[in-house]
Order: sequence, then C-alpha cells, then structure tokens
Amino acid sequence: MDASSIFSGLENEGMKTLNCTLKIQPTWTYEPNIIELKPERVVCCMDGAPSKTVNFPGCKIIKLCANTDDSIYPMHLTVAGPCYYTKQNKKDFEIMFRTREQSLLMKLPYTSKFDWPDYRVIEQCPKCCKRAKPSSSKDRYWLVYQVCLQGADIGIGTRVMPRLICEECFESIIDDCRVDVMVGSQTGPEAEVPLLDVIEAQGRITWLKNGHTLEKRDDGLFGAYELYCTWEHFGAFQAMCDEYSRMMQSAMSESGHEIGFRGQEQAPPSTYWEMSQIPTKEGRKCDYDECSNVHGKREAPEPGKKKGRKTRLQECLGCFDTMYCSEACQKAAWPDHKALCKEAQRKRKEEEEKEKARQKMDDEEKMAAALASFVPLSITPQGGGGVKKKKSKKGGGKKKKGKK
Repeated sequence: MDASSIFSGLENEGMKTLNCTLKIQPTWTYEPNIIELKPERVVCCMDGAPSKTVNFPGCKIIKLCANTDDSIYPMHLTVAGPCYYTKQNKKDFEIMFRTREQSLLMKLPYTSKFDWPDYRVIEQCPKCCKRAKPSSSKDRYWLVYQVCLQGADIGIGTRVMPRLICEECFESIIDDCRVDVMVGSQTGPEAEVPLLDVIEAQGRITWLKNGHTLEKRDDGLFGAYELYCTWEHFGAFQAMCDEYSRMMQSAMSESGHEIGFRGQEQAPPSTYWEMSQIPTKEGRKCDYDECSNVHGKREAPEPGKKKGRKTRLQECLGCFDTMYCSEACQKAAWPDHKALCKEAQRKRKEEEEKEKARQKMDDEEKMAAALASFVPLSITPQGGGGVKKKKSKKGGGKKKKGKK
C-alpha cells in the first residue's frame, strides 16, 4: 500500500512514525463494542477554566472498532452524538485545539509536551476527508472521538480528538452494524436491533439520563462544541480517556513493543439494554397519515445530491407511542394526535406521583423502624446493671482522736 494514500494530509511526522492515520481506509469494516465506564472521581480540565473534580456516575459508551489486519494503527471511534456546526463552534474549537505556534500568537498557554494538529482535524470527515462547513443551516453531522498517537524522542503521546463525520458517511459506516438486546427483561429472548436505532434510543447524548440545561435547537440537536463540552463537564470525556489509557497500557505490556489495542471482548447482551428501552422501528411507517416514509428507507434525493437521506423515525416526546419522520409531519398530525398525547401524559404523571408516594412511604417506614430500634447510650446498663459502691479504706475509715 502506498504510504501517502493512507494519510489524510493533516498528520504530523510523529503520527506518521507510528502509522496513526486520520483517514478511514477503504478495506476497514466496523463492528460495535459497548464499553461500561465505572463510577469514579475524575478531574475535568477545560481550557481556560480552573480544573474541577467531578463524581462521575458511570455510563455505557458505544465504540466502533475497526477490523483490520494491516500495520496501520486502527481508528476506533466513540460515538458522542448527532450535532450541527456553526461559526461560533469553529472559533471555540480553533482556540481549544491550537498548536504550539498558534498558542504563541494567541498569547495563550500550551501545556502538552507534544505538538498536535490543529482544529482542522475536527472539521475533516475521516471517511470522505471533506471539511465540515460551519453554517446555521440544518446540515447534520455526527461527533465521534478518535484516539491519536505520535512518537517522539521524549516518548509516545496520546490524545483523544473529536471528529465530525458527514451524516451520509456515518450511516455508511454503521449500515450493517447490529447489536443484541434482551426482549422485556434480562432473562428474555435475544433480538438483533440496528445500531443506529440503539444510539437514537439513548437520546441525543447517549449516556446522559437525567437531562441537561444546554440550549438546543428546535430539532433537538446540539452544536458540536456544546456537545463536546457536555461530555467534559459531566466527567464522561475524562473517564473515557482514563479507560482508553488503561486499555492501551495493558495492550502494550502484553505485546511488548506493539502499540495499540483491538478493543475489549463484548459483554453478554443482557448487560447492554432491554428491549423495552428501544422502540421497534424497522419497517414502520411515519404516523402522519399523509406521509409514506418508512423507517430505514431512502427518501428522494435533494437537488444536487446523488442519494436521499434515510428516513429516521423519532418518538413523540409527549406520549412516546407515535413516531414521525420530521418535525413538519409531527406538527401536521398534532390536531388529531393532541387528545391522545395529553391523555398519555396525564397517565404517566399519575404513575410518577404514585411511585414518588410509594418511595416516600417506604422511606418513612424505614425511618420509623430505625427509631424504634434505637436505644440512647445514656440509659444503657453498664456492667452488671448496679451502681458501684466506693471502696472504703481499711479499718473503717478515719480514726477519731481520743483523750489519753
């Protein structure tokens, strides 16, 4: 293989020394791997802000592992989520991922021992190598994380770089990827579900369970930089980096001089998700009566494009029963769907209040039982239960003085 063809043009000499490429090779295929990050205390170091310690609660992340037998360092990609890309995102990334020379011009510190490529790596799609164009339009990308290596006289440096992948390129990478899930419960039968359906079922940020306060657009997407910062602020990014560092050190110690790792073995499907969390979408039609789009099928291409986008049904966030292919279809169907949606929300709210009441009752019962079994130390009998008498001196105490 021609050495020049394996690189994207943004790698530095240190990365080329270790055959670390920023370009997905044509022969590579990908398979999903779910990694569970354990709860831990991590230190988040955002550029320009004081470091802070975060109690990371733990989560599961989705890593796409490259299947390759060549000498090129495999490009594993961790899925962060869908996003858009604006001019402000570009300015923020330009400052965050600057080179040593750029730091001098910006009069900002540069803390790394290694000189890494700048923000253009983020903009370059690892599949087609086209750069993302910042705009306020509805061009959608996927943010992923790539572990990069480079060699130098001082040792081997590692860095996790965010990358933007075109929506079409991302779908082509995971088009045939499927994961096993359990139907109903962890003891139920297994079923295969498309990876993209699993990712979307986890939400815009796959590991975030309790919501967030960042500003979103009408279609629910975050800006690329805001999505990156969310991973940072909640501790997931640092926990992921620490896990990759441990995996890499283990692989290097086992292989001696070889650098890199092929990923961990997958855990049993029961540790992934239950089917109740992932709606069945395959072959399902948009619930707007006048729309004929089917989930997973390609729509008619837009002017100037060769292929149309694949239909992705999204759940109604009110009832979680109906699904629509676009916001336009959801708005058009709202007059007929409104009553059903409101009723579903009312029932769900009642169930949530009942669950809170049961939880409160359980807590009160536990407190009452604890108080009933509590005995103050001040009334606890000591020793044999009696009061100790003072010992008198031998002879019955002091002698009275008598007359001689």
